[in-house]
Amino acid sequence: MPAPPMRPPSRGLISTTAILAAGLSGVYLKTGTLRPSYLMPLIRAYSTQPTLPFTYRLAAAASSKRTPPRTPKAGIDYWTYTSTHVGSTPPYVRSTKPNSGEDAFFMATVGGSQHHVAFGLADGVGGWQDQGVDPSDFSHGLCGIMAGSAYLHEGVQEGKIPRPQDLLQTAYDAVIANPRIQAGGSTASLGVVDGNGELEVANLGDSGYLILSPGKVAACSEPQTHAFNTPYQLSKIPARMRVQQSIFGSSATFSESPAQADVTHHKIAHGDIVIFATDGVLDNLSASDILATVTKVMEDAGYWSKATDGKSGTETKLNATLVQEIPVVVTKESRDSYLPGRVARAIMTEAKSAGLDSKRNGPFAKEVKKAYPHENWQGGKEDDIAVVVAIAVRNGPLGEERPIKAKL
Repeated sequence: MPAPPMRPPSRGLISTTAILAAGLSGVYLKTGTLRPSYLMPLIRAYSTQPTLPFTYRLAAAASSKRTPPRTPKAGIDYWTYTSTHVGSTPPYVRSTKPNSGEDAFFMATVGGSQHHVAFGLADGVGGWQDQGVDPSDFSHGLCGIMAGSAYLHEGVQEGKIPRPQDLLQTAYDAVIANPRIQAGGSTASLGVVDGNGELEVANLGDSGYLILSPGKVAACSEPQTHAFNTPYQLSKIPARMRVQQSIFGSSATFSESPAQADVTHHKIAHGDIVIFATDGVLDNLSASDILATVTKVMEDAGYWSKATDGKSGTETKLNATLVQEIPVVVTKESRDSYLPGRVARAIMTEAKSAGLDSKRNGPFAKEVKKAYPHENWQGGKEDDIAVVVAIAVRNGPLGEERPIKAKL
């Protein structure tokens, strides 16, 4: 199946040619690793836009399936980021292959604005290994370009905010155009959130997202799959492979486009937690498992607490003032206690443990039983893991807000 045609990026996004020229698609070293694109010298002016109420605190955690369980280390197993760190170096965060395997992630301000953030992840499709292709080239290239193009985006001050599908399309076009990424495929899940708490998400495949409010799952994605363990995916299919498929009648490689991503809109409230995760998490932890893991972190740190309501029984309350005290800049001293990092590490560690547990039947084991009733599958699914966490922080007076969801 031929790759989807390329289309010009939307207004406000820099062109694919400019991205490649700036080095955002990465420079491959002799070892085959992707040089982080934040090594480029270009730095944007920082936009403050003080009238907007929200800024964001973020973190990511990742673990290759080849990495043994261990205490997470900063810069190796988890990474912190804030939209409020003026002049941060690097100006955005993106994954590198040795640390997260075939899973990739990114976190970036949009156009340098502390009130606008793009973040998400991609999971390289492991089946490409059978063709002698490293799936991580595609997923890490995709996330590196999305990070760079979000950060370099122009027009935020005029209200020109990039849509996640457009970021994904720009990155996909650049990967297709890059001769050093010869083939591969990936799922993708990413979001762009603005200073008013308006979040738009594009989700393609079986990575996904959750939005947590105090004590509950406010929203979560549904996986896009063709069949069991066969997700929707972006692909780069070499001409020789298409010819072989035509001659020998082998099954065609799936190849979706960013336009086929599921798009949803959400209103984020102060203290809400947005979580993106690859299937290394979602195959091993259900939404309720993730909520339980996050609840423990939030209650232990005093951000959530149980309260008894005479009408509705016990409910979870948010310590709104404490959320406003989450650091605007993460230092070496505050790194371990930084809340988004604690949440990301907890989810990654729990997913890692569940994936290695031969007796704990998570979502993947249940899907196996459903698709293949006679298959004797037990326990978790060992896989690469990536998770990105963002917490909305409202500046100034706090008011009542409720998250809503509308699906396009």
